[in-house]
Amino acid sequence: MPGSITVQGLATSRKSPGVFLAVVLGGTPTSAGAVSKKILLLGNKITTALTDGGGAAPAFTVAAGTQANAAPVFLPSADEAATLFGRGSEIHRMSKAVFAQYPDALVYGCSVAEAGSRADGVLTFANSATAAFTVRLTIAGKVIDVPVASGDSVTAIATACASAILDEPDLPVTAQYALGVLTVTAKHPGPRGNGIALRAQFINSAGTATEITTSAATSPGATTGQLSSVATAESTYLLNGGATQDDVTAALAAIAATKYDRIVCAPRDATNIDLVAAQVDSMAGVTTQLRQQFVYGSIDTYANTVTLATGRNDSRGQCAWHYNSPVPAEEVAAQVAAARLIGDGAVGGLRAGEASRPSANLDGTLLATVLAQPHVSEQPTSTEIENALNNGITPLQPSSANPGYAEIVRSITTRSLDGAGANSYAVIDTSTVTVCDHVADDLQADLATVFAAKNLAADSADGSPPTAAHVVTPSMIKARIAYKLGLYEEEGNTRDAAANMAQLAVVESVASPGRADCEIPVEPVTGLHIIGGNVRQVS
Repeated sequence: MPGSITVQGLATSRKSPGVFLAVVLGGTPTSAGAVSKKILLLGNKITTALTDGGGAAPAFTVAAGTQANAAPVFLPSADEAATLFGRGSEIHRMSKAVFAQYPDALVYGCSVAEAGSRADGVLTFANSATAAFTVRLTIAGKVIDVPVASGDSVTAIATACASAILDEPDLPVTAQYALGVLTVTAKHPGPRGNGIALRAQFINSAGTATEITTSAATSPGATTGQLSSVATAESTYLLNGGATQDDVTAALAAIAATKYDRIVCAPRDATNIDLVAAQVDSMAGVTTQLRQQFVYGSIDTYANTVTLATGRNDSRGQCAWHYNSPVPAEEVAAQVAAARLIGDGAVGGLRAGEASRPSANLDGTLLATVLAQPHVSEQPTSTEIENALNNGITPLQPSSANPGYAEIVRSITTRSLDGAGANSYAVIDTSTVTVCDHVADDLQADLATVFAAKNLAADSADGSPPTAAHVVTPSMIKARIAYKLGLYEEEGNTRDAAANMAQLAVVESVASPGRADCEIPVEPVTGLHIIGGNVRQVS
């Protein structure tokens, strides 16, 4: 019997054949998992070679990336990313973060054209050393120890520091000196350079550290050090002065026709994230069916991160928050995206990822190279974590199982509000989206194969099947979907398939001959996040 089921975005006038399944997230209830999952990295490349500029010291050259902007390319390794996008570029370092978590990841890069001015920070030394000590620099999480001998001049100290930084080509910065002044400069222009952490310390022979701040600090050898031209965020110092935001529009146009399961965005300003969200949501539509999710990072304050996340409020988006992170936010996002797909087995953990188990519970997933904040005051409190989860933010916290590094508290989407602005957590966990996408992808492939080249007839009055092998009815399609729904529950990705079966419907379209419309109920299984109980004394 012909009927009416509204399929979002699928016009009754459509003539092109195919299986078109809309994923409706957070709505009222009414094998793709074997395919390799792709990660796409959106960020800057080093567009032109970086050099000392003539006359500055020490001399250095950083080669430009060879890949054109807005041209996605496969990255078999981090070294290949260094060649294509420049060593120490955003995409190179993001790829390192992915491969550290997921060595066999299928990774692509697409560069966004650079824009603006570069951030920098200055460390000024005064007074020659009267005793030996060490200058310890920590840049983007990388620790560099520079030995200082008694009698070294401030020029010698600054020279040694600049050379040591340049000897680490994977860093996102370059360095120069003039007399006793060391200048550290971001390799990329733009405001994201303002998220590169710079820490400096004097270390004595006993290993005791003296923090170098924006006020003069004295070393064991009478040399003083002082930071300037930096931004101060609690106990963290960041490069400063990067300005003019880049634009992801051209890069998005280049990837619009391809499905990348996880898109990681180095750009994390509201304008660019909105562009990414709009494209991802559009591409997940019923006639395109390129179902993807996107991840971006924030190292900003809790209040600013709430504004960013709730302003997007997107079921397909994730905001990974690591306040005052020692490593740049885009690398945090890249490693979180990789961990979501593979889990933490490469780090010694026990958690599966969404690539093999779409419903994976990612609570406490260990991260391979994302460092915990060194200052306890900057680590999130239990109250801040709870508030973050209530506002669509995925917080990271120091890991007790992997000391010194961070772990995912709970992997959630940025959707925390309904259309009226009230709290709604119908699509809180990223696994909810992943499960629904998995079901849609698998059913799309299955139905297109099982019912290929078939004709459509009405169900018979007595329920008997058609006599011709090439003819199917709505009830036959329904039976196939019901069978598949049972399999998804057996996989452990969905629940209550039998109880929800009454909501499964397949009808022949009245308005469009040869079309069967379906309502397919999918209830993703939820992670076990909380166990509560009373430990009660009994007499």
